Amino acid sequence: MAARAQRYTAVAIVLHWAIAVAILFMIPMGLWMHESAEHGDVSARLFSAYQLHKSIGLTVLALSLVRLGWRLMNPPPPMPAHMPGWERFIAVATHWAFYALMIGLPLSGWLYVSTGWSIHDEAPLPVATHWFGLFQVPALFGLNQADLGVREDAAEAALTAHAYLAYAALGLAALHVAAALKHQFFDRDEVLAHMVPGLRAPNETEAAPKNPARLAVIGAGLSLVLVALAAASFTLLSGGAATPPQSQSTFEVVETPGTTTEAPATTTTAPPPVAAGQASAWRVNAQRSSIAFAFSMDDGSGDQSRIEGQFARWRADIRFDPNDLENSAVSVTIETASASDGIASHDAYMRDTGWFDSSAHPTATFRATDFRRRGEGYEARGELTIKGRGRDVRLPFTLTINGDNATMNGTVAIDREAFDLGKDVEGSDMISRNVDVTIRVQATRSP
Repeated sequence: MAARAQRYTAVAIVLHWAIAVAILFMIPMGLWMHESAEHGDVSARLFSAYQLHKSIGLTVLALSLVRLGWRLMNPPPPMPAHMPGWERFIAVATHWAFYALMIGLPLSGWLYVSTGWSIHDEAPLPVATHWFGLFQVPALFGLNQADLGVREDAAEAALTAHAYLAYAALGLAALHVAAALKHQFFDRDEVLAHMVPGLRAPNETEAAPKNPARLAVIGAGLSLVLVALAAASFTLLSGGAATPPQSQSTFEVVETPGTTTEAPATTTTAPPPVAAGQASAWRVNAQRSSIAFAFSMDDGSGDQSRIEGQFARWRADIRFDPNDLENSAVSVTIETASASDGIASHDAYMRDTGWFDSSAHPTATFRATDFRRRGEGYEARGELTIKGRGRDVRLPFTLTINGDNATMNGTVAIDREAFDLGKDVEGSDMISRNVDVTIRVQATRSP
């Protein structure tokens, strides 16, 4: 182990501020994400924010491990001689608590996303984690393959720990800043100057000699930190802004006025016995409705990764009467250019001619007038048209009407090659031929 230096190394200073800036950026971002998800936000902006949050978190974990190793090899400057023993103890304990938080905070987040479980929906949510869209990050301990009960318990424990650690980090940061200011303005020693480039200690009689190499490392490192902060802020503020979810869709359910059907909020509820009559208009809740897709992708080693995405812009007009299926109809129009799985290169690729060819075929449509009961739910038989190719599709779905609220859920697997999506395109053999499309609509009765 090296002898104690009289000040922190340039590498230690850069790592300190890089981690500090990242954590202080991530905590309010995480709180906003959690609150948005709790209120049913499924927008492209939130999806992009989650991907960014995960990428920065994994970067913090890596930098923290490097920082810890660097500290063990390069001991920090000695504490001022005037510091009493109790204060030295608190200072040492605080620093090691920071290391525990810097590693535990992103690690608990990694554990949570590894479960592939959403505590907001209390259902599986197998969204792959990609580090800034460059490569897929594996799930820890194979949690994404565990039993649903194990995944749910692990997700709740990991997210709870993640939240407590985030609050602890805020409290510890406040204590750390207060102590640093105390040293600078009350004790008037060199503690704060050791970590803040260009700051002169109050007790310093003459300026320390300049080291060009040290200044170059600190300058370049902190410049990269500022650039990264600006890029992250821009991504967060603009993410999904150009492709907001549809807001003018309508959802109509034929129901006798004054009839209220009480039903549990579950997708296995039997169809409500609603009598035919005057149609009630329903407004789609854009924040709680989505058209998502999922496919498997071979990473080149034979392992399959599940990739999920969604369409950010679509509109739907639906009239449905459980007791008058012959006169029920649905029409859905999807803007193909709004498809996104959170990976910029994938998003651009999906708009190309080999896939959706969005410039020539900006929309895909699904229209159905044939509805039938299917077990405890329904089945819509209609035509799906993509790239001008129409194919018959059967969409099983469930519908729950609870007072003035309605929820519809449906999932169907389609053969992408039947619509000339990726057919004979280089690299398409790494993508599963079948793609799962999941539709979720929540609507509120219009006054």
